[in-house]
Amino acid sequence: MADRPPAARAALPGPPRPLRGQAHTDLPLRRRIQHHAYDSARLVGFLALAVTLAALLVLAGVTLTVAFVALVVLSPLLLLTSPLWVPMAAAVFVSGAASIIGWCLAVGAVAAGTWAYRYFTGRHRRPVGAHRVDYDVGAAPRAAGWATTRGSTARAPAST
Repeated sequence: MADRPPAARAALPGPPRPLRGQAHTDLPLRRRIQHHAYDSARLVGFLALAVTLAALLVLAGVTLTVAFVALVVLSPLLLLTSPLWVPMAAAVFVSGAASIIGWCLAVGAVAAGTWAYRYFTGRHRRPVGAHRVDYDVGAAPRAAGWATTRGSTARAPAST
């Protein structure tokens, strides 16, 4: 608004006048209704929320009713065929548990093999990503004038 000329700023509508000091009947009908009405966006939001909750409540009731009716209708069939279902459920449970245990043992074996390979090849001592960085252990003594060779450090001769 600072870049607009003063005449353009004066042409903008101001905030609504307060209702104090005026007789309520002196206002136009539209202003009287707006004074008592909610914001239209808020009202639409509340209506959408109410419709959504009502639909979900109806769907939950229908689901529970259908589940109860299906249980009542199918319970004699379940009772008559239970000698088939119980052993089958036990077999599925045991085979599922054995499969999960097998996969866990396989993952453990792969992890142990990876650790053993890294340990016996000497890669367990380097930090992760050290092969990407110029990682020179003897850089600090060399910069201070020390000659470093494998296993020994000796003072380098002074250069003339």
